Amino acid sequence: MEEQFMIKGMPTGIRFPEEKKEYGIDPRLLVWVKNNVEGCPQTLEEFARITRLDRWKVNRSKSTRGYERPSWLVERRGDFSIIGEMRDLQYLLLQEIEIDDFSFLSRCRKLQVLDLQHTNFSDCSLLTGLTELKKVYLPPRSQMIHTEVLDRILNQTEAPSIQVPEPFYRDEDFRNMKIVDAGSVRLSYEGNCEVRCVQVDFAGKEPSAWKHFEYEEEDCWADLNDTDKGIMADQLADAIAGGRVHSFLLSQEPWGEGHYLSGEFAGGWAAVFYDTGDGEAGYSIYNADYDTVEILAPVEIGGQSPVPKMMAVEDMELVAKIARHFLKTGQLCPGTRWLKDGDEDEEEKESAAKTDELPSMDEEGSFIAYCGIEIIPEEQGCFTRVRVEPKHHNPYGIVHGGLLYTMADTAAGYTAKKLTPSPVTLNSEFHYMGNTPSGVLTARTEVLKAGRHILLIRVRVLADEELLLAEGTFTYYSDGKDHDIHM
Repeated sequence: MEEQFMIKGMPTGIRFPEEKKEYGIDPRLLVWVKNNVEGCPQTLEEFARITRLDRWKVNRSKSTRGYERPSWLVERRGDFSIIGEMRDLQYLLLQEIEIDDFSFLSRCRKLQVLDLQHTNFSDCSLLTGLTELKKVYLPPRSQMIHTEVLDRILNQTEAPSIQVPEPFYRDEDFRNMKIVDAGSVRLSYEGNCEVRCVQVDFAGKEPSAWKHFEYEEEDCWADLNDTDKGIMADQLADAIAGGRVHSFLLSQEPWGEGHYLSGEFAGGWAAVFYDTGDGEAGYSIYNADYDTVEILAPVEIGGQSPVPKMMAVEDMELVAKIARHFLKTGQLCPGTRWLKDGDEDEEEKESAAKTDELPSMDEEGSFIAYCGIEIIPEEQGCFTRVRVEPKHHNPYGIVHGGLLYTMADTAAGYTAKKLTPSPVTLNSEFHYMGNTPSGVLTARTEVLKAGRHILLIRVRVLADEELLLAEGTFTYYSDGKDHDIHM
């Protein structure tokens, strides 16, 4: 009940405001809202009038310093419930975030576009009643529950466009994976289990006692005294537990190219992997909470290869314990479980052998086939060739730059494939130097570096073997096997 102020027994007309309900808000959402509306809403009504939350305007900083926040709005990590108060919200696009409670969605009745494909959203029943939806992007079906609601929505006369991606990995592709206990594994490099090389990318300032190592500095860890090793191992573990590490690599080889324990972090998850360095299957940390590889964690190896939640963990204390133990012993931490590839049967070996061969490019419907690109094997790799046709022209009547890049990328990729079974592209740099409206184009490769883990390949695209049209370099991560090449 509102009450009037009294001055000498006379009402003044000034009223006490009603007590406002306190709302929590995740700091990331608060900054996000401010970036979308160019300011901080001061009333609940101003929040209610927000019509769009666009993922591309997300500020990944957790700091809200410099923003004026109303007293009734309390920063509370993990609280996104105020989105449910945005009654005019039409566009909600969330990216690379995990939320404990999505129940606020059921109150966003005016939603037209909803993008949840890169979140941990799972409960399809929350979509019931959102009758204004026109486009919906969801995570893989294997991640969701109450999918009967999804099917019912799809069967409506005027159903929204709902995109549910196929899983990046499929369980049938991992049927040989075995769960092993760390106690049954013995790790070493040429009979020695001592850690010799360490590389760490800290999030922020390095710990006080940490010594800066140059990249791939030989025996950088082995050359330290035992006291420094102990202090630094503890500081690294503390940094991991505190979320202050982007990645680490702890290797038993002097130069750090193999026989290493690696860890990569993102979104509160860590992918921990031991590379045997000899071409054999490695060991991935096992998460018993997930029995499928079809649900992905936010962390990616090398920023490119997604990691299933079955091969990643959220327990940073456990990762810290694993890293500290490996630094001190060169072994996997007792009591932990890991995933390792099992033996292939003869049929699978035969199938794997076939994948090592260059596949035919005559397959109908493939992009390379559409471009008319021919792949010609050579002793040290391959080159690509195409005769220019009208479909290859850009609006100016000369060869489209995308064709030149595709030719180079294809030639480099198949050259890398001849050196290692499963190359992964890390980056490329490409320069255009000329063009032509006709002729025969070729893209020729040159291997600049064939290290144990890094392949660097140069490609030159020529017209009629004379005019240089483009040149680029492509960097690949290899499987760690030796490469049969003469530089």
